[in-house]
Amino acid sequence: MSKSALLDKLKGYTRTFVVHSNTSPYAAAAAMGAAMGRSQARGPYFHLAGEHMSGVQSEAGTGGACELAPSNLKVDFRGDWAEFLRQKGMAICGLKYDESRALEENTMRYLNAQRRIPITARRAVHESREVSVPQEYEADYLALKSLIGSGGDLKPYLSRDILKRKRPDKNDGALNAWGIQHLHFRPEGTAHILLCRITDTDVFVVQALPHDYDVWVDTSLLQILHDNWPEEIAPGKLHGVPGEAMPSSERLSLRNQNANFPTTMRDGTVYLAPGGGLTASGDCSEDRTDCDKIFAELAYWQELVSSNAARFRAALSWPVSQELSIRMTFEDRECCLYEPTTGTRLSLTLDKLNRVEEYSG
Repeated sequence: MSKSALLDKLKGYTRTFVVHSNTSPYAAAAAMGAAMGRSQARGPYFHLAGEHMSGVQSEAGTGGACELAPSNLKVDFRGDWAEFLRQKGMAICGLKYDESRALEENTMRYLNAQRRIPITARRAVHESREVSVPQEYEADYLALKSLIGSGGDLKPYLSRDILKRKRPDKNDGALNAWGIQHLHFRPEGTAHILLCRITDTDVFVVQALPHDYDVWVDTSLLQILHDNWPEEIAPGKLHGVPGEAMPSSERLSLRNQNANFPTTMRDGTVYLAPGGGLTASGDCSEDRTDCDKIFAELAYWQELVSSNAARFRAALSWPVSQELSIRMTFEDRECCLYEPTTGTRLSLTLDKLNRVEEYSG
């Protein structure tokens, strides 16, 4: 089977990570090892909010049962997450919850759109030594830098998919693979675009280039990042994999087939997927990892709550004969537990459980 036929057959698989290398049969293993390291360094997806005070000790992780009688407890954190996406999360990203899709699919759409749309915040602008803005856009560039520094909304300057086509969940190959986004110099769109790396606190301006079909695989973008801010793409560095040259046409073909490929810098440093990398479906590999974390963590917290039902009742002074409902609310990556009828928020860690404050979510 030819390489192209194999990639066509794999394209669309949500959990397949394809790496093409002309020089190393171990590039894929090295890339997955690096991805596992990044995932571990990023830690859990959720942070359970709450002021932790001395309270009732839970038996999480001990294997001990909290009560032998039925707990009469209502808890469904998957359902709470789905409600968050329907009522708030998707709307923030300019999306609607698609009832025809599974909860995991809607979660992937949310994660993708959330990553594509920078939060509204003041950012420092860093310019590469190589950046060169065409004269016709110089005034626009100055205005754009001012907008970035003042914390203005960048959505009108992002990809046309986000506002014009109302597809903020459409995959962006350059962002998913290399962590590079583009800004138009004007809201109506421009023939040249500004290639950048955008974080919550900074914008690293790489270069201004024509909005051509092969700009998305232009290796000079990674070279400029490597020369100016190597720490920004360090997670994508491969060790023990030889460098190789690959023509633009081959890189573009691989990107269109959702395959990842190593890119070699002038000093021999090799990068692969510093933006997280593409799965065969075109999704960002890190979104897939975060999606898995979300549902694993929801299941973990639900089991912890269920196994400590008696302690929740004690903290709330809740009678055993009355059904107790514990719900979870979300704010970005923070979540908290609460009892909905009284609006009481609860704090829970591996060793403490306490009634904290009134919840008015």
